[in-house]
Amino acid sequence: NVGLWGQIKYLIGSDDKKLAGEEEDRINILLLGMGGAGHDGPYLTDTIMIASFKPSNNQVALTSIPRDLMVPIAGFGWRKINHANAFGETKNPGLGAELTVEVISKTLDIPIHYYVRIDFAGFKKIIDDLGGVKVEVENTLDDEKYPIPGKETATTSERYEHLYIEQGTQYMDGDLALKYVRSRQGKGVEGNDFARSKRQQKVLMAVKDKALSVSTLVNPVKISKVMDTLSQHFSTNFKVYEMIRIFN
Repeated sequence: NVGLWGQIKYLIGSDDKKLAGEEEDRINILLLGMGGAGHDGPYLTDTIMIASFKPSNNQVALTSIPRDLMVPIAGFGWRKINHANAFGETKNPGLGAELTVEVISKTLDIPIHYYVRIDFAGFKKIIDDLGGVKVEVENTLDDEKYPIPGKETATTSERYEHLYIEQGTQYMDGDLALKYVRSRQGKGVEGNDFARSKRQQKVLMAVKDKALSVSTLVNPVKISKVMDTLSQHFSTNFKVYEMIRIFN
């Protein structure tokens, strides 16, 4: 949401501006995914990850945090960690991620320098804007109780769909990718939160690879669509020059 002249101002002389955490060679970024408009509990964070970047060797570690982890949230007592964003939105609309940063930083005793938050609609649309993503499905996902949005009070037969994704290389559009990362009732090894977190990381890396591929970077139409989607569904405390610096 920074105007053209504002972006130029950030870019001029930004080479000597370091990122928070860069001096310590460790930049921690909180990644949040929430339901958004049209979902029950629109500000509950379904996905919580920390991307920890080491500038000296360009290594990144992804750590997923279970959304049901019980933590103390100032003013609200012990609650599930995925409530922090919603409580923050209640206190300061638009700034729920900042309370989540505070809670996770205290819980893990590490600095969280930046955050990135996106809703489900934005997640799906970015993948569609990119033309879909290729995901290596490690284990067949067989979930007979994947919830259908808007059917929360329906009978059992109408409330769920049977989600089945075979093992191997799969090309996913935004809708299928969202189902793949959200499924919680898969059979066997895919039926726990650790497997779910691993799936989320796989899709995130697939999106990163597609977004930074030559086919995307030389396509101004794709880039324009992605930027338009981000402007509507994405929030962050990164400044323009900081985003450019971290990708450089």
